[in-house]
Amino acid sequence: MSGKRPNKDRKESIFEAALECFNETGYYKTSIDKIAEKAKISKGGIYYHFNSKEELFLKLFSYRCNKYLERVSQEIQDIEDSEKRLEQFIKKAGRLSLENEHFMRFFIEFMTMGLRDADIHKAMTDYYNHSIQNFKGLIQPGIDSGKFKNVDTAKIARRVYFLSAGIFFTYFTVKADFDLAEEHSLQLEQLLEHIRKI
Repeated sequence: MSGKRPNKDRKESIFEAALECFNETGYYKTSIDKIAEKAKISKGGIYYHFNSKEELFLKLFSYRCNKYLERVSQEIQDIEDSEKRLEQFIKKAGRLSLENEHFMRFFIEFMTMGLRDADIHKAMTDYYNHSIQNFKGLIQPGIDSGKFKNVDTAKIARRVYFLSAGIFFTYFTVKADFDLAEEHSLQLEQLLEHIRKI
């Protein structure tokens, strides 16, 4: 039997090593050599999967975002009641963000680099659009069932995104005086109160 790891496992190892390196020294000071050393793989092994450091940076973002969204979706998929489903989404999203603190730190750097890098800007725009559609998909069933007011789902979805992004950005860029999961839940629950029918 071959001692080689499957490509999926190898890519996962590269992603984990890259995440550590990017968080330790930032994108510009991180080298492919350093990532290869951390992943215990050859430099050629990195280039087998990724053409450049920038491609690895972009793919890491997409991979971890998808993994995060899939995890949240899995945890609420069996909840039929639209109101409870949205409530659980709020709770799970905050908790999972705290559990994935290393990725959230990476996310902040990625987001700010989108100011000047067209590819990163596009990746952030795609993530934003996907998030808005996801939030709208959670709100609309509540409107259809009569549990939520007949609100503009796009506007509410944007508020959810803005609130979440602001809370995460603040938590990871200052000496925070609040609990991330608790604050995230509190802010979004207040928003939920606004759209819930009395």
